[in-house]
Amino acid sequence: MTILIIDNSTAFTGAFKCALNEAELLSGEHRFIFVLNKNSTLVQLLRDKGITVYTLPMVEIKRSISVLLLYPFALLRNTFTLLNIIGKEQVDAIQVNDFYNLLGATSKIFGFKGKLLTYVRFLPFVMPSPLRNLWVGLGLRYSHKVIAVSDAVLKQLPAHTKAVRMYDPVQLTEELPEKDYTAKEVVSILYLANYIQGKGQDAALEAFAQAYQKNDSIKLTFMGGDMGLEKNREFKNELEQRTKEFGLASAVNFLPFNNNVEQSIKGADIVLNFSEAESFSMTCLEAAFYGTALIATRCGGPEEIVVHERTGITVPVNDINAMRDAILALTSDTELRKQYAKAGKEYVRHKFNIETYKQQMRQILSAT
Repeated sequence: MTILIIDNSTAFTGAFKCALNEAELLSGEHRFIFVLNKNSTLVQLLRDKGITVYTLPMVEIKRSISVLLLYPFALLRNTFTLLNIIGKEQVDAIQVNDFYNLLGATSKIFGFKGKLLTYVRFLPFVMPSPLRNLWVGLGLRYSHKVIAVSDAVLKQLPAHTKAVRMYDPVQLTEELPEKDYTAKEVVSILYLANYIQGKGQDAALEAFAQAYQKNDSIKLTFMGGDMGLEKNREFKNELEQRTKEFGLASAVNFLPFNNNVEQSIKGADIVLNFSEAESFSMTCLEAAFYGTALIATRCGGPEEIVVHERTGITVPVNDINAMRDAILALTSDTELRKQYAKAGKEYVRHKFNIETYKQQMRQILSAT
């Protein structure tokens, strides 16, 4: 079967990583083609892996009159270009990597006879209801299956036989020695996320600043990119300025992404994720898989990865005091960090088993 994956990402995101994992895991059973945004930086990465890639000038709906006026025409143009690609590559199934991309639905409307799989990779309720209802409605009408990546997402979709929950494949391997859990003079905390409003770096900085007043043997590293967007650069600049105002320049670092995620995670004693809303969280999953203690907000997906006070600590969204207390609790207790890390490692390797994913995907693709 030839499966065409449509992904809007312009930079390396968790959603793209999951789609790539799928293509690599199932490459022995199916042929995968990607269609990316023409501004994507990911084209060469896929070509280096021997994957066929096409690009389209995709336009996302924004609160802009010019964009809203342009969107229907761009969608129509891209649909007919996509149908040509589908015919040329003899595509059997389309996978839309997030439900706000309507190219899958319009391809069905204009004649595509194969299966359409529509992923929902973020919590629908974070979007305005008119858009949410449009995207979900079209997805359920034209898709073979609408795939929620977590129970948190599935609960926000209408009850429907087409809506299913399937966790993303965890294609992770350990190349480095097992993590060292010995006590250290300075406890390192890692925040691994792109600089996007709502990802929680601002809350993490506030909580860290309060914790640092009681324990100055801790350091925080933000690691991520701005995805080439001005609003993300501004957010990062605000974080850097706030760090200076707190007098924490020597305790807080800002680094670009390290392609070796395992090295970054194993080099930290604690990983934080204080997002306001997450459909899943590949960062939390990777942290648990590689054996580093986690503190995360109860914002949806992370709660399916972190079991409170068993494999880590979960805190309410935007509760700075709870975040501070969790940081202080874990930074002061080496054995507790080790306990959570080892329990988390065992938990995710069992729950997010690759073979379970393969079996579910085979059932979805073979079902009539």
